[in-house]
Amino acid sequence: MSVCQVMARGIFAFYAAHMPNTLNTIKSYSSTFHMPFVTSGMAVNTSRQEVAYELYVRPQYSRALRDIIIKYQWAEIWYIYNSNEGLSVIYSFIYLLCK
Repeated sequence: MSVCQVMARGIFAFYAAHMPNTLNTIKSYSSTFHMPFVTSGMAVNTSRQEVAYELYVRPQYSRALRDIIIKYQWAEIWYIYNSNEGLSVIYSFIYLLCK
């Protein structure tokens, strides 16, 4: 079924997992038709395209990480990250530890 056929049936948002090779196409449909694109994947901007109609939902796991560290009484941890998401997680984690 094509995107146009699905839209003709009355959908009002795209919800999908995306692969790097399909992300720009989905974002283009979302932007062109002014329809929200909801996904559980991490926000990835692979183009200069505006992200006005995208919503990335993903559970926060900072509290679970904090609880594990407290439960096992770890005196030292190493958290290695290579993305903005990783940086965001460590900031929220540090905030939780200071509460």
